Parts: sequence; structure tokens; C-alpha cells
Amino acid sequence: MSEYSALSYTVKPVEGDAQVEIVIHASDGNKWEYGVPYSTTTGRYTFEEIDVIAMDFGDDFAEELSAKLDEVMKELIA
Repeated sequence: MSEYSALSYTVKPVEGDAQVEIVIHASDGNKWEYGVPYSTTTGRYTFEEIDVIAMDFGDDFAEELSAKLDEVMKELIA
């Protein structure tokens, strides 16, 4: 069972850098922040912390977050 719930989150490019910023506001009052580097030519990225997010927030949220990250990557390399 997940420890927290995500009250809100954002996934957006970091201006001037080949990174995507992820910010999660959790039910415990904390803010979780991640920077996900990516290839500017292929859009490929590695986000190993998704396993930790799945443990802490649940598989459904981790899948939703991954889908949003994929969507942002497609927009960046389009």
C-alpha cells in the first residue's frame, strides 16, 4: 500500500537545459522534486526514481506520471 497520495503535480521542461522538472505535492505536506535529463535528439530519458514513486504513491499514480512524462517528451522533440 502506498504511504502518501499526490495532491498535485507538474511535469514541465526546464528552460535552457535538457531536463524535465517533476514536482509532486504530497499529502504529508512535503514537496518532491526531480530533474529528468533527456536526449534532445531522441527524447530518450532515464527516470529510475519511478520505482520509488510507485512504492510511495502507488502504481496507478506512477503510471499516470510516466504517461505525462512521455507526453512532455513527445512535445519537446516534435
